[in-house]
Amino acid sequence: MIRASYAKTVIGGIKRRPEKECAALLRGIGDDLRGEIRNYGMLEWMPAARFVELVRAIATTLGDDGAKRFWRANLLLSLERRLLSPLRLGAIAIYGNSPRSLLKMTPQAWELVTRDGGTCRTQDKPPNSIVLCFDSLPHELRDPAMYSLWTGGSESCLERMGFTGTAQAAAGATANSVEITVIWASR
Repeated sequence: MIRASYAKTVIGGIKRRPEKECAALLRGIGDDLRGEIRNYGMLEWMPAARFVELVRAIATTLGDDGAKRFWRANLLLSLERRLLSPLRLGAIAIYGNSPRSLLKMTPQAWELVTRDGGTCRTQDKPPNSIVLCFDSLPHELRDPAMYSLWTGGSESCLERMGFTGTAQAAAGATANSVEITVIWASR
């Protein structure tokens, strides 16, 4: 299950895109899925499979690189909003002003937006890398379209903290896991 407010934030992000891109994305998502998302309360849960349909529609419409850019921009804005802002501020207070601080909070953010969505843990790779390990993922959350969400979101943490770098996704050690390797450098 995915927190419906997350899907609502995604639709809101789409509506802020350039007109042509917005129209293409909304067409790709379709009226049925948009209506379903609109009808959920902010704190309700929606089936992960339906959320992945939203993620897949973005990837299909924008392509892999465009989807990664979309998720990077969308999650950069989310770091300033009610749901994730307290995590961002706490991460900086606890771990300092570096990309690692935000990325180490990914497990808590994953717990906020998922229920029965597997687990997330971090693996430090000093000095300038970290691996996000998503384990015990249900089948629908292992969809390759999710890779753009995770890598774009990771890169948004780098950007928010004023660093450059990349995030790459790969299948994890088990069939139900995915690993996101994030590497950064100072600007």
